[in-house]
Amino acid sequence: MEKAIKPQKRDKSLVPLSREHHFGLLFCWKIKAGLKNKTDLLILQAYVKFFWENILKPHCQEEEWLVDRFLLPTDTLRERIEEEHRLLQWMIDLICDGKRHTSDQFQTLQKDLTAHIRWEERELFPYLQSVVAPEELELAGQLMAHHHKGQPVADDFTPAFWEE
Repeated sequence: MEKAIKPQKRDKSLVPLSREHHFGLLFCWKIKAGLKNKTDLLILQAYVKFFWENILKPHCQEEEWLVDRFLLPTDTLRERIEEEHRLLQWMIDLICDGKRHTSDQFQTLQKDLTAHIRWEERELFPYLQSVVAPEELELAGQLMAHHHKGQPVADDFTPAFWEE
């Protein structure tokens, strides 16, 4: 039996990133549902490109700005997030630039992104909260909020291929 994961108290400065993680997990679920529904892979390709450009790429840039600000270049968690972001971008580039697609490419992307998001929520964010002074996290949160300017994340891709 798998051990239940206890929800963690998230510093309010990291909450917007955690909310965006929800969209990332929903993206993964939609890809999985699309594969199950035998959606045309060109539609899935268009969705991956849409999600990368509008949601995931800016999110990754913001996370990297945050770890660059607070963690040393030799910190293993910083190295891991940077490496995983590069691998995710490589997979997305392969999907978006490719002429021939396989369902395995999309399946790998959704599995790897899900694992990455879970790692950030369960390990990276608690680590940041433990090593960064609360006032520094608050300042970073204010800078990120200013960057967002109150614009909510919207995954409004059509068609809704994930619906049966």
